[in-house]
Amino acid sequence: MNYDNNHECIYSIQVQAGKGINISARTFHLAQGDMLKIYDGKDNTAHVLGAFTGSAMLGTTLISTSNHLWLEFYTDGEATGEGFKLVYSIPDRFHCGIVEAMLRNMCAPTLVGFELSHCEDPGVPQFGFKVSDQGHFAGSTITYRCNPGYTLHGSSVLKCMTGERRAWDNPLPSCIGLLSSPPFNAAECGGRFKGESSGRILSPGYPFPYDNNLRCTWVIEVDSGNIVSLQFLAFDTEASHDILKVWDGPPENEMSLRELSGSLLPEGIHSTLNQVTIQFETDFYISKSGFAIEFSSSVATACRDPGVPMNGSRNGDGREPGDTVTFQCDPGYELQGDMKITCIQVENRYYWQPSPPVCIAPCGGNLTGSSGFILSPNYPHPYPHSKDCDWLIAVNSDYVLSLAFISFSIEPNYDFLYIYDGPDSSSPLIGSFQDSKLPERIESSSNTMYLAFRSDGSVSYAGFHLEYKAKLRESCFDPGSVMNGTRLGSDYKLGSTVTFYCEPGYVLQGYSTLTCIMGDDGRPGWNRVLPSCQAPCGSRSTGTEGTVLSPNYPRNYTAGHSCVYAISVPREF
Repeated sequence: MNYDNNHECIYSIQVQAGKGINISARTFHLAQGDMLKIYDGKDNTAHVLGAFTGSAMLGTTLISTSNHLWLEFYTDGEATGEGFKLVYSIPDRFHCGIVEAMLRNMCAPTLVGFELSHCEDPGVPQFGFKVSDQGHFAGSTITYRCNPGYTLHGSSVLKCMTGERRAWDNPLPSCIGLLSSPPFNAAECGGRFKGESSGRILSPGYPFPYDNNLRCTWVIEVDSGNIVSLQFLAFDTEASHDILKVWDGPPENEMSLRELSGSLLPEGIHSTLNQVTIQFETDFYISKSGFAIEFSSSVATACRDPGVPMNGSRNGDGREPGDTVTFQCDPGYELQGDMKITCIQVENRYYWQPSPPVCIAPCGGNLTGSSGFILSPNYPHPYPHSKDCDWLIAVNSDYVLSLAFISFSIEPNYDFLYIYDGPDSSSPLIGSFQDSKLPERIESSSNTMYLAFRSDGSVSYAGFHLEYKAKLRESCFDPGSVMNGTRLGSDYKLGSTVTFYCEPGYVLQGYSTLTCIMGDDGRPGWNRVLPSCQAPCGSRSTGTEGTVLSPNYPRNYTAGHSCVYAISVPREF
């Protein structure tokens, strides 16, 4: 029965705080001019997930980013349709789980739902406290207040925003003493230091959050023949979005010393020229506490200590002109730069040629060794956003692969590691892995394994550390199937059997049963060749039913045949 004209129906779905809702259409047929709108929130001021008419919602599953969905169904005065039946998919149980177009009341069920992604804990300002904390899921708020004698700077209420990128709508406020002068006024956006032997550079507003959309440039110029050293006292910027760049000389020289973001305290930076340029750029979104940098000037008499790369080692300690040092990386890491560098002197300038390398965990690659490690990009630090990394492991065909998880932590529901039993993503999927639960050891059925890591544009976790090893096969390869036949048995270990049967009308050529044995060459293999199913030229058939095929069917028969088929049935037929 069709729905009526001129209706305005509202359906509200609510689950527990911190949970989400999946909703899909089991049936969906609306007449032209009639529409269902679905909002990602508790009313129609929320973001629209979709507006559907006709049969547009069939095959679509919508996922909320909060614990509410709001549905509005409108019909006009023209033709009507069958309507719709929507089902929310709840992992734990169904409770008021059907929404139909014929309902007249507002359905407001309380469901269990799936876990939503949370905003990170914003912390508590110094000399302040939380008045209320509703949790860190989409739509929840935290309210702050300052201790007596302090005044709040910033928003007193933070709200966890909906959408793919979980973040608070404002930076953490600060509590400033009423009798003290505001220290954040002293930290300006950019400046020039000339002839000063030491000093300090602070991000705007430090130690309080810097502003959005900044473009700040500082230039440090010391006496000729001297170099500039930078030491980081504090560093906290939004990873991959708010970037600090350090140049040896002016930027137009294109001599980059470092590009930094995140919350890891950087190592010291040393120039080879008497000038350093520092540029800080922020985006429109999240703000952090920023940075404090101390600079100093010194006379260059030799090359600076090239250091030891993180996740690597160095051989050689010389720093005089002509001295060389070499580097290598720990297993699983790749050297970015040259393995060998030399100390060079040009007038009063001392520098390494080329620049000292670093060891990074690469995003993907082809691995052919009998054992090795696979690391998420940047490991052991959080992996970058929006990464697509693919690894192919291929070893000798006499071996299979064993993959062990040493550590594993990626963002649930948004970042995934896919592992395939074969050379590419069209191979059988062994598993899709997420969250922080350490998976069990897995093995391939052949000598290749394909791994694909996908991260989204927001939250990052610590990542993963995997170890693979090649091991001798203890089973036969998949024997395959026969045309016009079927196979019974899917275990290929030593001693296992598989049996083949032909479809009606075909005759088995060869042995029907194969056994996996250890061959004379020490490798597992099948004791017989694969049989085939052939359509014979002539046959004698009995029984109440059967099949008669021309020779070689379904392929063409050949010339020069004379085939006789005899069919016998019981006397009563």
